[in-house]
Amino acid sequence: MSLEGGELSIELSSDGSYTIFNENYQESYHSLKDGAVQETLYKHILPPLSFTPIYFQPKIKILDICFGLGFNSFFTFHHYQKINYQGKLEIYSPEKNSHLLQELQTFPYPQELHSIQGIPLCQILDSLLKNHSFYFPHASLVCFIGEAIEYIQSFEQECFDVIYQDAFSPSKNPELWSEEYFTMLFDKLSPQGIVTTYSQSSKVKVNAKNAGFYVYEVIQNQVRNSRIFSKSPLLSPLLKPKF
Repeated sequence: MSLEGGELSIELSSDGSYTIFNENYQESYHSLKDGAVQETLYKHILPPLSFTPIYFQPKIKILDICFGLGFNSFFTFHHYQKINYQGKLEIYSPEKNSHLLQELQTFPYPQELHSIQGIPLCQILDSLLKNHSFYFPHASLVCFIGEAIEYIQSFEQECFDVIYQDAFSPSKNPELWSEEYFTMLFDKLSPQGIVTTYSQSSKVKVNAKNAGFYVYEVIQNQVRNSRIFSKSPLLSPLLKPKF
């Protein structure tokens, strides 16, 4: 099945969930090997909950780079409701493809996302398409259409508790993996915050460390290992420091 005149095509991943292949970048939005849902949960959503006491904060502010199909943002709302998080959850996400939100109206999302916090996903998608935002009673999602770097620069210092670094790969989207880029993320991340990423690139590791981050490999069972970056040292048997 193709979308947007053939530039986007739907693919089935290993866990039974669907993702999209982007012809312009020649990459899928998720790993077909790990599975779209599995990758989202284990490489992005669960690490902040596993390695930091983030769920005790009265407000959590997340930067989702980039929005894509919205899996990271939507599953974050779904999972934080599942663990009964009582605070306020804010997600901000840039998206370069101005046509993508229109295409998502017919995308086959996983069953658990058909309703988020009691609201039909189609209603959320419609609001994102028309207003580039959606507001729950105690949560919000803002989708910025434009360049990610421009958007990130608009935020104050140390304002994000979590950053999902989930852009296309360094070879396809190098400007979102450079040392200068990670220096900007370091400035925008709170002192106890963390950055999550799927990338195992040695160059990415060097760029992140040069920007000031501690770099850790997350030992995974359900998916291939991932990494997190932090401004402060972290201790866990499931984390392997990358020197």
